[in-house]
Amino acid sequence: MHNSMLLAMVMKIGRNEPCPCGSGKKYKKCCMQIHLSIEKAENNLREKIFRFSEESRFEADIKDANNLYFEGREPDEGDMEMFIDWFIYDYRLKDYGKSIIEMFYLEKLQNLSDPEIEILEDRQNTVLGIYEVTGIERGRGVYIRDIFDNAEKFVDDVNSSRVMNRWDIVTLREITVGGKHCLSGAACILPQSAKGGIIQYAKEEFIDFKKEKAGATWPDFMKDLGYTFIKFAHRKAAQPIQFTTPEGDPIIFAKAIYKVMDYERAVDALQDIPGFEILDSGQDEIHFGWFVEVTETNPEAGRFVFQTTFITEEGEEHYNSMGDITINSNQLSLSCLSSERLKRGKNLLKALGDVIEFQSESEEIPDLEGGKYRTPEIGLEDPVLEEIKRKLLEDHYINWVDMSIPFLDGRTPRECSKTPEGKAKLEELLKVLENAEERKMRSGQPGYDVSKLREMLGM
Repeated sequence: MHNSMLLAMVMKIGRNEPCPCGSGKKYKKCCMQIHLSIEKAENNLREKIFRFSEESRFEADIKDANNLYFEGREPDEGDMEMFIDWFIYDYRLKDYGKSIIEMFYLEKLQNLSDPEIEILEDRQNTVLGIYEVTGIERGRGVYIRDIFDNAEKFVDDVNSSRVMNRWDIVTLREITVGGKHCLSGAACILPQSAKGGIIQYAKEEFIDFKKEKAGATWPDFMKDLGYTFIKFAHRKAAQPIQFTTPEGDPIIFAKAIYKVMDYERAVDALQDIPGFEILDSGQDEIHFGWFVEVTETNPEAGRFVFQTTFITEEGEEHYNSMGDITINSNQLSLSCLSSERLKRGKNLLKALGDVIEFQSESEEIPDLEGGKYRTPEIGLEDPVLEEIKRKLLEDHYINWVDMSIPFLDGRTPRECSKTPEGKAKLEELLKVLENAEERKMRSGQPGYDVSKLREMLGM
């Protein structure tokens, strides 16, 4: 990802096309030679600095730096790219107290061309930054916002536009090449759900850093300790969030399918089951919700509780949504968010007797951070499972806008959408959902278009 902006620019702009600078001249008669000379200077300089870093006098430093950076972790290609970039720009050599790029500037300046000197001087104080991806132009680059000072910019990098998702949290080094913002090295990517943790980590580390170095600035901190955010990211990635129900059971998309033998009797029997309430009734289908009164729960530490709560009109009694039942003249389906809830629901449905007949069930373990699904499957073909997933997501989010959400301090998304303070809180939650759903869809899994939520909520 080193110099993709320049390469893409040269490839995309024809010699006889209008110059992108807006002069009205053909590209070959205007900026083409400037761009080519910058590209040449950038590539030459990068090669010279890399060769300089390989000199034998730095061998002990690169070993120490490797141990400090990786801590025994086996690096992949992206890891090595980020490590080399950090070693050149930020690591302070033991015998010199300076970085490789500072040493190169002191010792090799007289051997460089004017364009190379200009680029080198511009790179002396670059630091790693932590950004939120606010937009993507596929095939061109990404829009990023610094999560600490809110500065925004567009980074020309084709590879980033292909692998990043909106609202990803990324650690990267941004540099300027020919007036454009580009990446130096690779980028470390985390989901939006990691934002709060990385901000908290940064605040705590910066406070400790300033205790040791009075008057230190944020760039000073990132120059000295920016690499620790890469290690933080790897720890986060190795310890994915565990999502549970309020009862402490792992979140699983669980569904049971029944054949309806007598539709009228089945509907009557469903209405007699305590906790089953009609939510929507159409000509051909009826949708029931299954609710139980909220009780105190104490899930294990480190787990994220997935809870949807309804509040009575009097605002006193609270009920958890345990599942959804949909019935038509041919089929009844029971959908829940854990295998334990599905077992409880199936036991309740035994009250219907012979008016329904069990056909099949499925359980799917979702990776809400965007990984692959693991599916212990019972009696359902893949196309049926795919449709179940989509229907579960659609049903969940349609109801979600009017559910009490713990992250929103017990308010519903619709309630929060009506006040500035509520909107700000809701926006953070929508970013997490949007990022997670996009990650799932881009990995080939069923996902939900969160723009539908935004439209429903007027966000």
